[in-house]
Amino acid sequence: MKKVILLSAFLFIVIIGCSSAPESIPDQKQITFLTNGVWVGVLPCTDCEGIDYTVNFKNDFTFKQKFVFKGKDEEFVIDEGEWSFASDSVIELASYDYAKSFIISGKKLIMLDEYGDRFESSVEAKYSLHKDASTVKEIEDVENIKDINPVEQIVEMNPSLYQEKYLQGIDFVARGNEPNWTLEMDLEKSFAFITMDDIKITTPAAEGVKAKDSDITLYRAKTDNGELVITVIKADCQDNMSGEKFTYKVRVEAKSSADQNYKTFDGCGKFLSDQRLYDIYVMEEMTGFNFKKEKLQKGLPQFEFNLSENRFSGHAGCNNFSGSISVVGNKITFDNLMGTLMSCPNMKVEKAVIGALDKKTVTYSIDKMKLTLVSGKTKMVLKKVD
Repeated sequence: MKKVILLSAFLFIVIIGCSSAPESIPDQKQITFLTNGVWVGVLPCTDCEGIDYTVNFKNDFTFKQKFVFKGKDEEFVIDEGEWSFASDSVIELASYDYAKSFIISGKKLIMLDEYGDRFESSVEAKYSLHKDASTVKEIEDVENIKDINPVEQIVEMNPSLYQEKYLQGIDFVARGNEPNWTLEMDLEKSFAFITMDDIKITTPAAEGVKAKDSDITLYRAKTDNGELVITVIKADCQDNMSGEKFTYKVRVEAKSSADQNYKTFDGCGKFLSDQRLYDIYVMEEMTGFNFKKEKLQKGLPQFEFNLSENRFSGHAGCNNFSGSISVVGNKITFDNLMGTLMSCPNMKVEKAVIGALDKKTVTYSIDKMKLTLVSGKTKMVLKKVD
């Protein structure tokens, strides 16, 4: 891909010098409104089909923006600079070569013309930006985030949005930026692929074909309104605009019914899981055992799940153990569990627990404060304690 600057595409940009952060800073809530999330929109273009525009404002009063010129063989510009408040509702963006300004209007940003005035109402909507909902992080206390750069701080952008998708039955989500696109996969029902330039393809779910000797899965799905070829690769991936980290690289080859050729989209993705699993639980029941706390050296078995790092740790009444896990939908796969080598009077519970989890894939469910794990014929019921 080339980095191209097309002056003819920037009629709405005026050349000025760099600006600096304002001496007086407006209400922190206003700053948080701008910096908490990535802004996107499709802007008019004089010699292309439109400009996919993305901008990320940071709390240190710098920004990063990207222009993708539709119909120009994926020509694009990535630009960085500083932003500042010109007034309570107007912000200015300036890099070495380019500058522009926006007015905050409700939940949107509206680009202003070269003189800092609003466009006529008949065309103003074409210069409107909105937030990518998946990049917005819930913040309880605005005053505590004054010195936090969202790109550095946010690893998982919006857990509540992912949880909502999971409860809707979505198993896998992915997205990319050139242009902005999203993919949602319900592995039992349907796949939905949407781009900012109005490609929308929904297909029945298709079974994935896994490559030999590598963690690559290929899905081919087709319906009357288009075709999707989805390649999911187990590898670390980071969104180049929002900074969000993912565990899979994703390529989508999409062809609508009106197209003769596939269009290729690259991005990042992740399998969803029940976010309530991210906690500490103490075991209350296990098939074949009548627990008595006083007979276990460390008390009742305790588990902790860390979904950010895909790690599991805990003890089964005697030894501590830990290991990596993979959580996909309602299933947890435990890798080889490593632990201490203490000898305790009662080792039966520990041996049963390790036998049910080590190198096993188990089904889990959460109901209120109770976590249920099922491994073969063994059922464990745990209660949230943290």
